[in-house]
Amino acid sequence: MKGRAGGPVAARIAVLAASACLIAAVLMHLSALEGRLLRADPNAIPSNAALMGFALGRGDALFEAHCAACHGTGGQGDPGRGIPTLSDGDWLYGMGSVSDIEQVVKYGIRSYHPKSWNLAIMPAYATPQPSARDGKIPPLSPANIRDLVEFLIREQGRGADGAAAVRGAALFAGVGGCYDCHATDAKGDSAIGAPNLTDGITLYGDGSRESLWMSIAYGRHGLCPAWTGRISPAGMREVALFVYSLSHARGPA
Repeated sequence: MKGRAGGPVAARIAVLAASACLIAAVLMHLSALEGRLLRADPNAIPSNAALMGFALGRGDALFEAHCAACHGTGGQGDPGRGIPTLSDGDWLYGMGSVSDIEQVVKYGIRSYHPKSWNLAIMPAYATPQPSARDGKIPPLSPANIRDLVEFLIREQGRGADGAAAVRGAALFAGVGGCYDCHATDAKGDSAIGAPNLTDGITLYGDGSRESLWMSIAYGRHGLCPAWTGRISPAGMREVALFVYSLSHARGPA
């Protein structure tokens, strides 16, 4: 009787031991892949099918948990709130490389982390003191702002009031100081997060005169939280690779 009773117990112990060994092996395998992911050049990972496949499955889940509430499950963004689309290949900060995206995931935008991007803040030109930093930018009248809007409409290749656009160009390159962030050709500067104003892609609103007016008159300065310390280093890289994949579904943008 004792021998027969001990048989099932021993079998269960053997099954549990095998399961524990299997779990340990899986965890070791995952840990090894994480190590490879973190040691690799982030911009080279998309060409490594094994690492990319490993990262995307995990990055998708992390994106859903931490990012999709703002950016949408497919990275479609929300122009009503100034939340950028992540799937179109148009990048506000950096050039869309994995390392650029990872920088934003880690440190955020205007997140109060010392390494976050925090250089470009759109002044509110309809207020008495548009620049919150140095107070050196003069306010603009409603007519001035209308002229700037016409200038931007013209630069985007849309029908604009010609005379107003000329006046707006002078304001852009002169007293308005717009060129300082957006460059003299109004094509922006991805090194500081100043958007291209000539391509018709708008972060806030629908690109109408009304939405452009609101941006110039009342300013813009969105933010993105810093995830360093809240998501593991491997997890942040996985999120960056997932975001990269959204804009490269059909090959490089």
